[in-house]
Amino acid sequence: MPNTRPRRIPRPTSTRPTSGVEASPQVVRDDDESPGTTSEAVAGDMAVALAVEVVGTFLLVFAAVASIVVTRANEVTGAALAAGLATGVLVASLGHLSAALFNPAIAVAFAVTGRLSPARAGIAVIGQAVGAVLGSGAVAFTFAADALAKVGNGTPGIGPGSTDVGAAVVEAVATFLVVTVLYGSWFDERNRSALGPLYVGLAVTVGTLATASVSGGALNPARWFGPALYNGTLGNAWVWIVGPTIGAIAAGATYQYGFLRSRTS
Repeated sequence: MPNTRPRRIPRPTSTRPTSGVEASPQVVRDDDESPGTTSEAVAGDMAVALAVEVVGTFLLVFAAVASIVVTRANEVTGAALAAGLATGVLVASLGHLSAALFNPAIAVAFAVTGRLSPARAGIAVIGQAVGAVLGSGAVAFTFAADALAKVGNGTPGIGPGSTDVGAAVVEAVATFLVVTVLYGSWFDERNRSALGPLYVGLAVTVGTLATASVSGGALNPARWFGPALYNGTLGNAWVWIVGPTIGAIAAGATYQYGFLRSRTS
C-alpha cells in the first residue's frame, strides 16, 4: 500500500523587510531562537551610507529651518510637525539603505551600544554635518535676508528665563524619548512595525513641542550646527551637542543592555 502520509512542506523563510543591517557581537540568544535580540549596524557600501546621511540630514534641516522662517517662529506646532514629519518620511524612505539616523547623537549612541563601529559612526556624523550645512545653505539661498534675520537663521536658542544647564537637560530628556521610540519600534525585531518611522517622527514632534521654549527644540546636534554656522552664533555649543548625546546614549544603553536582553515568553 503506498504511503499516503502528507509530505512535510518546509517552512518558508520570512520575507519581512530588514533594516539593511548586519549582526554585531552584542547579542543574547535563547537556544538561538530569541527574536529581536540582534544588535544591528549599518551594512553595505559605506559610500551609500554616507550619501544617505548627507541627503537625509539636508532635507531634514531644510524642512525644519524653512518652517521656522515661514511661520516667523510664532507657530511652534507647525515647526514641530515639520521636523517630526520630515524625520518620519525620511526614515521610512531611506531606512532600507542604511540606518538613516540623521542625528550625530544617535550615531554616537549606536557606536556605544555596538550597533555601529566607530568608523561607521564617524562616517555618519561627517555626512550629517555636511547635510546640515547644505540644508541651512539652501534655506539661506531661498529666503530673503530680513526674514532669516528675524529668526536667527532658524538657530535654536536658550529661552528667556532658562539656563544653559536647564536647556541641556531638556534636550537630553527629549532625545531620550526619541531614541527609545527608535529602538523599540524600528530596531527591535520583536516589535518592528512598518509604522516605526511614523512613531519616531511623532516622538520628534512631541520632544520639539516640549522643549521649544527652553532650548529651541533641536534634539539633534546637526539641527543646531547648520543654522548656527550660518548665523555665526556658535556659543553654548555644548548645550545642543552634549545634551542630546547624553540622552541618546542613555536611551540606547537602557534599551540595548536592558530591554533588548530580556527574554521573550
